[in-house]
Amino acid sequence: MEELIKKITEWIFKYQEKYYAKKYKKHLQNVRYSSTNSTSKTHVQAGIKLTLNAKTEQIKQKLDKEVKEIVTKNIKDPEELLKYIQENGTKVYRIPYAEKLLKLAGEEVGFITPIKGPNALLLNLVLEKRISFKTKPMFVFDTSPVNIYTMAHQFHRWYGHKMQLPGFDDEAQEKFKKIWEYEIDANVQTLSYEEILSLKEAVRRDIEAIDFVTKLAKESEGAKKVFENIKNKDNNTNV
Repeated sequence: MEELIKKITEWIFKYQEKYYAKKYKKHLQNVRYSSTNSTSKTHVQAGIKLTLNAKTEQIKQKLDKEVKEIVTKNIKDPEELLKYIQENGTKVYRIPYAEKLLKLAGEEVGFITPIKGPNALLLNLVLEKRISFKTKPMFVFDTSPVNIYTMAHQFHRWYGHKMQLPGFDDEAQEKFKKIWEYEIDANVQTLSYEEILSLKEAVRRDIEAIDFVTKLAKESEGAKKVFENIKNKDNNTNV
């Protein structure tokens, strides 16, 4: 199912990017602009797009390496990952009614990027006992044990947010969340070309997190099978 979602999402955004490039081609003939985030820069002139993202690729490689080291070290105890997150400045909330609360706020259990508006007020009132229409990055889970692969996915996203990778800005994340709520379809025509590019980065970040967990699961399962084979051989030898 995850693989299917990935393929469909990638296709949608490739199609949309081509559509917007074609739609604005006449306007771009004599116009130049640039879109810049913390690690990459996109220039458009006369309908030609050039993305300078060497730094982004370097950070992504660094991200995967560091996250793998931390997650692998704590793969048998995902609660240690939550301690690591808190030690690095992000609050973690464990409440029995987490899913119900987050559903009211239009969010899901796990890592929550900053949000604004009434939903932010609701989370701040319940979790932090303060009045504010903007939240800080946070984790919200229920009180049951955390699944290591769910945690690894959320941890990868959090780490990417901390490293300020493209796609984790507040506006891109807000639009990304609306994709899954089917709220963006009616307004997709109003998105600018720059917004489409930003949204595409947000999708990429989530796909990368899914890919990371998929590889981690395969490696863990492979290691488990090797251990079982060795154990079986030892048992057969002792018989």
